[in-house]
Amino acid sequence: MRFFRKLKWLFGTYLLPRHIATVKTENGILSFNSKDRTLGRALNIEREFESQMMKRTVNLLTKNGDIKQVKDRVVMDVGGYVGMSSIGFLNFNLFDNAIIFEPNPNSFLLIEKNIKQNNFSDQITAFNVALSNKNSELLMELSHKNFGDHRIRQEGPVQEGYYHEEVRKIISVDSVAFDDFIKKNPQINFKNISMVWMDIQGHEGKFLQGANNFLSSQKIPVVMEFWPYGILRSGTTKNEFLENLVKLFTHFYIVDNEFTELQNILNVEKLFDECAKTASGGYNLAFINKN
Repeated sequence: MRFFRKLKWLFGTYLLPRHIATVKTENGILSFNSKDRTLGRALNIEREFESQMMKRTVNLLTKNGDIKQVKDRVVMDVGGYVGMSSIGFLNFNLFDNAIIFEPNPNSFLLIEKNIKQNNFSDQITAFNVALSNKNSELLMELSHKNFGDHRIRQEGPVQEGYYHEEVRKIISVDSVAFDDFIKKNPQINFKNISMVWMDIQGHEGKFLQGANNFLSSQKIPVVMEFWPYGILRSGTTKNEFLENLVKLFTHFYIVDNEFTELQNILNVEKLFDECAKTASGGYNLAFINKN
């Protein structure tokens, strides 16, 4: 079956003129750009995206008391791409509502389409903005291969990168610090947010800086892609990133693994050094505050 799906994706989707493709996946009905050779291809062939990790992580955090809400639970999806995580969380009955932040305008249009075709217009709210450490206009570099790897570019001179980021096309996107976003949107009940699910290609350190007040007061789990190459390339130093983590969290889990142990936050430095040895080195980590 998987072999035939590969053929169908290649000849029935990718090699055709650029269009919006739609497939039914475990996460939900999802539309994506036919020329996305990474995440779009995976959705088409695997017909799911991180579904087992999503279920495993939320069940773990709920069981251990890190996700405290029993009802009206909201997941905050930072870097939503086409909405497959938020839509999956609701279809899996793990959360009741979702808030998505996605700065890329083309991805955002797909998020809106996917919300509607999964009948979640009353449960998912999406915002076309980047969450960072300041309210500004930032440059986003666009990957021609992996449309989930569009990244906020660091300020200043652009260095050559392993993925040839220096030659990527760039666009301007709006950014806001989440602490300021809360002040500007009093109509949203942010206290119901019970988990942050984040994949913003190395910009995670900037988000943590801009959401410091919220995360310090709410003490909710933050599950993120932990990718030192991307973090360093975003303009966040190792020490800056680790200082943010130690200030906000006490422990973490590696949620890629089915059987994972609670680790002290200080262990993340060793993990950073290990992953930084290669451009692709990384994990998915759930950071929590036990205080």
